Amino acid sequence: MRRAADVVIVGGGITGLTTALHLMEEGVNDVLVVERHLIGAGQSSRAAGVVRATVQHPVVAATQLEGQRFFSTFAERYGQALDVHRTGYLLLAAGSDRAQVDTTRVVAGAAGCVVDEIDMSRLAVLQPGLGTAEETICLYEPAGMYVDTMPATHAVSLAARQAGVQFLEDCPVRAIRIERERVVGVETDVGSIDAPVVFLATSVWAQPLLAASGIPLPVRPHIAEMAFFHVPPKTNFQLQRIVYDARSGLYMRPEHNHLLFVGRRESDYYRDDGSAVDPDNYRQTATHQTVKEMRQRLASTLPPMEAGFVQRTYACTYDVTPDEMPILDRLPGTANLYFALGFSGGGFSTAPWIGKRMASWIRTGQRPSELDIFSSDRFRTGKLIRWANVTARV
Repeated sequence: MRRAADVVIVGGGITGLTTALHLMEEGVNDVLVVERHLIGAGQSSRAAGVVRATVQHPVVAATQLEGQRFFSTFAERYGQALDVHRTGYLLLAAGSDRAQVDTTRVVAGAAGCVVDEIDMSRLAVLQPGLGTAEETICLYEPAGMYVDTMPATHAVSLAARQAGVQFLEDCPVRAIRIERERVVGVETDVGSIDAPVVFLATSVWAQPLLAASGIPLPVRPHIAEMAFFHVPPKTNFQLQRIVYDARSGLYMRPEHNHLLFVGRRESDYYRDDGSAVDPDNYRQTATHQTVKEMRQRLASTLPPMEAGFVQRTYACTYDVTPDEMPILDRLPGTANLYFALGFSGGGFSTAPWIGKRMASWIRTGQRPSELDIFSSDRFRTGKLIRWANVTARV
């Protein structure tokens, strides 16, 4: 097989799909998405799908606000069904985090996020059963939402197909073809594909391809573990909001009427040492120790869940950068090789914002100024992105 396209996008996850869709809307008519397995088979199908703008960085908040608009208006704009759950987002923090919580509220508000501090009586109405202490601080973002990520990814792929994007599935890309400092295409398991522009949007799988092209990046794989907890039998307790409890280090959202999707603050578990992670071969369920720890912490956040039980678990691979923010860049010295990786578990919510701007960069050759902070140079210059809503790691 040998074929050609104006732009080849490597990776059929949410970032590659939104970029492809925006490219078509900007008038690039020959876009090919090449996916190693099936569309959405990687990290996109395993994300929590939470989109909230209560963060301590104006650009990061803007990515979330655009994500909220994109998913909220998607069905109307593209005619593809997409369920959006506008539950609102609650941030709980200890009194010792007062300064950072206040900064988060001000920064997110200035970016356009509607977020307010609420008292314990209001909190009890919004989400009954939360464990609170006298010093607990709570922010509430009414527009906080989540989507079921695999149906959403599929809906975006249908919109892209409808717009004219071509797809090639079950086709791993093994190498980027570069001649005289210009991209000329990709090599796949089924043959060569000619293209003057290539965009790598394969998260953790992009790093080996980039390293082979001479650009090592500070991205490491990390196994994140999640669990679905069932509410206690014969109870009417229900999680009604998205909740991030900085005190327990857990985040959670509803999963139908009787389940809670629960994840950990993964930055507490990143390791620079230890054995390497193979993103194609790892245990895809949470360990007993993780489940035990999550259950104990969940009972402190939601005391009614002390009598609940774990229904199922899973694990997925994060591609982590030192500041937990993505790298959005172009290969230096080589024309038209673009890449996006290092999402650190946050790629789904940022994909609409990133896709629009990467599409503009690819089409015009001019990098949008908003992407400057996501350059790979920031790790060399020390200009890391400080964005955490309570405790920054950098």
